[in-house]
Amino acid sequence: MSKHMSLLADLKTMVEAKKVAGSSVLTFDKFNDRIQLLQSVIHLSDLSNPTKPIELYQNWNQRILEEYWRQGDRERDLGLEISPMCDRNNVTIEKSQVGFIDYIVHPLYETWADLVHPHAQNILDQLVMNREWYQARIPEEQERREDEEREESLSIREESSASQNAADATPRA
Repeated sequence: MSKHMSLLADLKTMVEAKKVAGSSVLTFDKFNDRIQLLQSVIHLSDLSNPTKPIELYQNWNQRILEEYWRQGDRERDLGLEISPMCDRNNVTIEKSQVGFIDYIVHPLYETWADLVHPHAQNILDQLVMNREWYQARIPEEQERREDEEREESLSIREESSASQNAADATPRA
């Protein structure tokens, strides 16, 4: 996360330098500037999944989550604390994706769009659509989880009641 914040800060510095220069042409005369730009492009690529068409995004998201969950399962088996996002029993996919977009991906791509304006607008548009898609499903996910919890609670109460009835029906000596 600290590397992400550092790369984002560097990208913002590039945007400000472009604005100060008053030029729409990007120039990277210094070696370090070129390296910095390439690092940013690699980081953008690494976090690009939410910028893809929704079907592709969902497909890759499921693969990534399955990898995280297998890690969490292994951590649980070893008696270790389960890493964030790695507990398959305690992840709200929709909420996690909205948060990921809001706090990580969108600020990064918005800064990139400022640097290459207007050539990244379609990417930002897709990112916003994907965020809205996941956001719209949060209530459904919450309702589904609440229904599961109610069913589990009801099942426990029914088992408890059945046990109590069996105990009450047992003749006492």
